[in-house]
Amino acid sequence: MSMQVKMPKLGMTMEEGKLLGWARKEKDRVRKGEVLLTIESDKEEEYAKIRSAGRTADPAPAEPAAAETAPGRFPGASAPRDGAVRATPAAREVARQKGVDLSTVAGTGPQGRITREDVLAAALETGAPPASPARLVATAVGGKESFKELAGEEPMTGMRSAISRNMMESLRTSAQMTAFSEWDVTAFLRLRSLINADEGKTGFKATVPGMMVALLAKVLREMPVFNASVEGGRILYWRNVNIGVAVALPDGLVVPVIHDADRKSLAEIQEELSGRIERARAKKFLPGDLSGGTFTLTNLGSYGGEWETIIINPPEVAILGIGKATRKPVAEGDHVVIREMMPVSFTVDHRLIDGETSGRFRKRLKELVENPGLLWTAAVPQSGGNIAGE
Repeated sequence: MSMQVKMPKLGMTMEEGKLLGWARKEKDRVRKGEVLLTIESDKEEEYAKIRSAGRTADPAPAEPAAAETAPGRFPGASAPRDGAVRATPAAREVARQKGVDLSTVAGTGPQGRITREDVLAAALETGAPPASPARLVATAVGGKESFKELAGEEPMTGMRSAISRNMMESLRTSAQMTAFSEWDVTAFLRLRSLINADEGKTGFKATVPGMMVALLAKVLREMPVFNASVEGGRILYWRNVNIGVAVALPDGLVVPVIHDADRKSLAEIQEELSGRIERARAKKFLPGDLSGGTFTLTNLGSYGGEWETIIINPPEVAILGIGKATRKPVAEGDHVVIREMMPVSFTVDHRLIDGETSGRFRKRLKELVENPGLLWTAAVPQSGGNIAGE
């Protein structure tokens, strides 16, 4: 009996993938969990694994790679030859531009495959010049012609290209409105210190993003309009509260997702978040790591940022950005006290969410952040029965 193999989807914005090669030959005996093939999306490489033991089928004529293909068909053109250089298409393109000989590059990707980063590192070591010769570009400055020298150029590909499309699509299709505020996180950070002081017994270490996801999950369950999408003139309310946490990488940005965050403890959220961030930085994603998000949190404080006009991750309708907390003098009654203050940016889609609604969300989340003990005392609906429209 034949079985279809679906191409893994690495995110909601992934539109196409490329078959890089087959890991098994025709008529091979295979076991469940073994790697069958390797594909490349606009972000990263991924594997499709075998779901049941058996034997691959007879070879068939080579066909172009497609989003869904049948097992047992092993296009000879896609299988790497013995001794051939294994490299991603992006790596080959950069090597061509930089004039780097791929046979001299050590690959760090799966099965020793050469990645784009490997080629860039090799180019830096060898001092390879940019492929395009430096040239002068004429510009008009103050009505007079001026010149600037081009230092190099390269096509926008891979992750950078995907981010570019996603952000432009977000701004083109939604009415984004950003609000800024500042929250007192003194109690929030004190609670984190208390939790982490007990790490030796619990094996659990809390982070600011992990604790914020736990608080966000509760507010999203209370106010489902922020856990929704606008598609084709319809408002879609999602039963699952899947919170993505933006992670900056050297060559771009990915958003690992904590699924059903409203149904998990802080320890469970933190464990999943740590695992996903670790895999993101190693570029070893598992299926589902980047898909299904309904709301995004971005930590601007990880690089010292404060407020920014952050852009919604479509098709979501809101995104929260938290900046770096700093000690500041704050009026408390007739006295001035020192508190830990966190800058907060909150962007919503004004097609669905008005300023008053956005303000109520921020007020409720601020209340929880400044009184984080409420996280354990407030009840969280489990059935999703308060979803608007039900």
